[in-house]
Amino acid sequence: KSGQNANMRPGEACGGCHGSSVVAGTVYPTGHEPDKCNGSNAGAQIIITDKNGTKTTITANSVGNFLIQKSIAKPYTAVVSYNGKTRAMVGSQTSTDCNSCHTQKGSSSAPGRIVLPL
Repeated sequence: KSGQNANMRPGEACGGCHGSSVVAGTVYPTGHEPDKCNGSNAGAQIIITDKNGTKTTITANSVGNFLIQKSIAKPYTAVVSYNGKTRAMVGSQTSTDCNSCHTQKGSSSAPGRIVLPL
């Protein structure tokens, strides 16, 4: 999908348009989905824990997109939670544009897309 709404451009980097003061990305059912392909069903929660231990929870929408306009103390950790299961990132991060690393092929040590926990 495209356009200026919550369903816009799943998988594409978010920071170019939304800036660096957001935490944003797309959750997918598999690890190598192409850009502009709708992500997972709504309801997945992305839990960000900043360097001070403050937790922020963001819920993915119907195309898997999530976005919150909030400054996060870096580095932070991230967990995806869905249907009582979780998937955590291996290390702490400083970029809040999640899709800039979680690309179809993966970039900057990311293995690919943000994926729902099994």
